[in-house]
Amino acid sequence: MPERNAAVAAVFDEIADILEIQGANPFRVIAYRNGSAAIRDLGTELDVLIGQGTQLTDIPGIGEDLSKKIREILDTGSCEYLARLHQDFPKGVTEMLKIPGLGPRRVSMLYHQLHIHDLAALQAAAQEGRLRALPGFGAKTEQKILTAVQARLARQHG
Repeated sequence: MPERNAAVAAVFDEIADILEIQGANPFRVIAYRNGSAAIRDLGTELDVLIGQGTQLTDIPGIGEDLSKKIREILDTGSCEYLARLHQDFPKGVTEMLKIPGLGPRRVSMLYHQLHIHDLAALQAAAQEGRLRALPGFGAKTEQKILTAVQARLARQHG
């Protein structure tokens, strides 16, 4: 996959993850996921397509809003909307997405139901056996998460 396309797709994936954790409208989440997939599936760099006169909205899954964000990311290397989402959301919550076995749905449950905002709180909750009280979390899952969190925290502090 072309490198700049991968960067744009990664931004859209991160936006979708945060929106899903926040409990945003599922159609918005799906729009970002579909946009990410459409960009990943392109065999040509977005810059090249734009240079050839292709309208980004001609790409299936890319509407006007995503088109504007793509241009912003290509022009500036960043996305103001993602930066705003990060400002309004604890950084540690998105860090939890890097733990194997924790996707946006599970992180959302941890955040909203157990009020876990970072890896240290996740570690404490797992050590106390509080994760297994959530639907879809059993003792084995809790132990796997605890092991992964401890390894990640050790790397960060090591």
